[in-house]
Amino acid sequence: MKTKNSPFSANIFQIIWIKHFISNKSVNTFKFIDGVNFYKSRFSLFVNVGKNLTKGNTYKINNYNDYKNNTFIIYDVLPHLRKEPNNLPENIGVLKSIQYPGYLIHLDKFKNIDDYLLNTFSKNTRMKMRKFTKRLDECFEISTKMFFGNIDKTEYDRIFENFMTLLQKRYSEKAISYNNMHPSEWNFYKEVAYPLILEKKASLFVVYDKNKPIAITYNYHTEDSLIDAITVFDIDYSKFNIGYVNNLKILNWCFDNHLKILDFSKGYFDYKKRMCTLEYDFEYHIIFDKKSVISKLIAQAYYNFLEFKTHLRNKNIDVKFHEFTYRLKNKIQSTTKEQIEITKLEKLPDSKDLIKINIEKDLNYSFLNKYVYDFLYLVVKSYNEIELCKVNNDNDDETFIMSCDSLIQQIKFIN
Repeated sequence: MKTKNSPFSANIFQIIWIKHFISNKSVNTFKFIDGVNFYKSRFSLFVNVGKNLTKGNTYKINNYNDYKNNTFIIYDVLPHLRKEPNNLPENIGVLKSIQYPGYLIHLDKFKNIDDYLLNTFSKNTRMKMRKFTKRLDECFEISTKMFFGNIDKTEYDRIFENFMTLLQKRYSEKAISYNNMHPSEWNFYKEVAYPLILEKKASLFVVYDKNKPIAITYNYHTEDSLIDAITVFDIDYSKFNIGYVNNLKILNWCFDNHLKILDFSKGYFDYKKRMCTLEYDFEYHIIFDKKSVISKLIAQAYYNFLEFKTHLRNKNIDVKFHEFTYRLKNKIQSTTKEQIEITKLEKLPDSKDLIKINIEKDLNYSFLNKYVYDFLYLVVKSYNEIELCKVNNDNDDETFIMSCDSLIQQIKFIN
């Protein structure tokens, strides 16, 4: 990622980040380093603008002495992008702490998406991927849209509203906090994405079921790469492996637009490891003045702090912490889970006992979506061919019937 090509060094990205996170601080540039601007955090410690909300930084050290007596921290440095060694001046030291794994696909190694799949996955896996995609298309009215260079503001606002709804749904299921959903970060993303999309430095890729977004990915762009920043899918469609389907559709767009890299960015997920051609590291670099005792002490203290965080992360303490904060915020109480019985029936109950319902129009029945979609995956029929009814009974249990042709399934929610 060349500095001039980086979306994170774009004026609009930095101006909006400064507005949201350091509005009371001034931005500093230094002659000894190219590619990064800084703000003063505390004492003589300077932190890169964008901090850990960038998805990658590169920099070059120059032979100037305006670093003296100061310490600098640069988050998310991507050493694999450096094509030549950074020869340091004699009195500059750099401590490097590996923080997160990163994953990317070198698209230019393959002719097209079929060539990529052939050289990356087994025959069995490729068949499964094709099955998931085909079934999703057969059961729903699926379409995709890449918003890149142009987007209607009303549609943009609607997508971001759905984006947060899907994230809340996803992480409520996981019962874990997600930092990008924190109001300070989310408000930043919502404001910065729109102008960056217009400048072709960011995009929103959306998978729709009819007019409903069911998968949304926010990306950053360089001249020849797409960087996945935040992605989410509707967990009601999990049976169709919507996460992989979404990634394949993005991958296809990248090939069609002749990009060289699809970067899944920081953080481990199984799908990233399976799909990537390169695993790399995100490093935090601490630059200090070797001749300054204070600078060396600050650098070493911060390095030790980062290494301790890495140690905790390796023991999954961060996951436990996010689970704890989720419970704290949502005040989860241990309750008896509702029992659900799913039964195959040979014939429909008497029609006088059935009340037809429409889960698209009546949101009170939206909790049935997952069960209906799982049923669709089983019967491989269009959503419009499914009939859903509520059984009219006098007991406390709620019972529903799904039917398509001769296949009938009963769902009973037992209180």
